[in-house]
Amino acid sequence: MKKFMTIALAALTLAGCKQAAKSCDSDACAADDTQKTTLVAYFSASGVTRNAAQLLATELDADIFEIEPQELYTEDDLNWRDSTSRSSVEMKDASARPAIKALPEGLQNYETIYLGFPIWWGVAPRVINSFIEQGELKAQKIITFATSGGSELQPATDALQQSYPDIKFINGYLLNEATAESVKAAVELAE
Repeated sequence: MKKFMTIALAALTLAGCKQAAKSCDSDACAADDTQKTTLVAYFSASGVTRNAAQLLATELDADIFEIEPQELYTEDDLNWRDSTSRSSVEMKDASARPAIKALPEGLQNYETIYLGFPIWWGVAPRVINSFIEQGELKAQKIITFATSGGSELQPATDALQQSYPDIKFINGYLLNEATAESVKAAVELAE
């Protein structure tokens, strides 16, 4: 009986240690053998894309990571009607690469990355380029998703594919006004 109790206690302890992390914080992801093979990485300036990313990560049972610029965007920075605003200046310069705070630890270990962003000027914000280049993404399958006030996702995905021909980008989901039900339906439709 004593031997059985010892084995049961060891099994319970081991089971508790094997729980996979469901999310990454802005500093790092768990880089151990419990890491998931799918990551939802996203940039969100106003919170709309964050909501879609959180719903998508839940639906996919994936890790999640927020791509944060070193200098957060203010409301004035995001004023697309002002040609001198930070976002306008960055989007006019195809070589702009805003610094990002961190990369998820173990990024190269993910087989599939869902990459989300708001569409700016018909393409992904330049901070997405920073993430791709600093993360040295190459072998992973990258599925795009986005939020937008009027643009389609395909041109933004095509622009990324053209900029990074060694990466396989898959046009994913436009998740405007995302709900758990609409995200589930989009994922099921794509399967």
